[in-house]
Amino acid sequence: MATEDDLERRRDELRRIVYGAPGEPPAAVAAELAAVERELAARQCLSIDAVEAVDRVDAVDDAEKPAASPQPPRRLSRGWSFLVAAAAILLVAVGLAVLAPVREALSPPRGLEVFDRPPTAEERDRAREVVVGAHLEARGAVVLRSLGHVVGYEFWAMLDGDQVCLLSRREFFFDWFATCTSRERFDTYGLTRWISVDDIRHGARPSRALPDDIVVASWGPRSSEVEWRVAPGS
Repeated sequence: MATEDDLERRRDELRRIVYGAPGEPPAAVAAELAAVERELAARQCLSIDAVEAVDRVDAVDDAEKPAASPQPPRRLSRGWSFLVAAAAILLVAVGLAVLAPVREALSPPRGLEVFDRPPTAEERDRAREVVVGAHLEARGAVVLRSLGHVVGYEFWAMLDGDQVCLLSRREFFFDWFATCTSRERFDTYGLTRWISVDDIRHGARPSRALPDDIVVASWGPRSSEVEWRVAPGS
């Protein structure tokens, strides 16, 4: 039979799997963690009961001794021990309930997963403006998501049926540039936008970049945001 130390070690291992690993934890692991927590809580209750029994024996012995000054209670009551056990089980349940949003915050969507999240207010308001500005003709239900800003350019991702596009525009009223491909090719190669450093405003230029260098901005199937690097110009 597993000792209390064995159960505590197993509980710590399961907590690392459930709360520390990315992705949805296996149901069996979460169930085992709850079971181990209940077993530890139950053992705590039994331990408290055993201590109370010893205290009752000591009380009988003390009654035969000369009267002494009253002593304050030293142990938890049975009712309080059950509250502790219930709190431990509730803690596990609450932890599992908040696990999904915490994991989502720590693990942002990658690649085409960005289209699965709900649109922000800005994305809803600007969707039509972006499509029209990029001179794209929708072939189906268009989904747009912002990918943020890189070196003074704003980037958006567009999904139109089987077509995936990376849209980019230099900030402050410049024209949109669109790079598109199929879903299949995106899963293999992703999408890339080459930007001349000379086309980047001075305040947003990478440090030590020369005017004829190139900023290579890319977004691929494993990208959580637009990735970029500086390459020497040809």
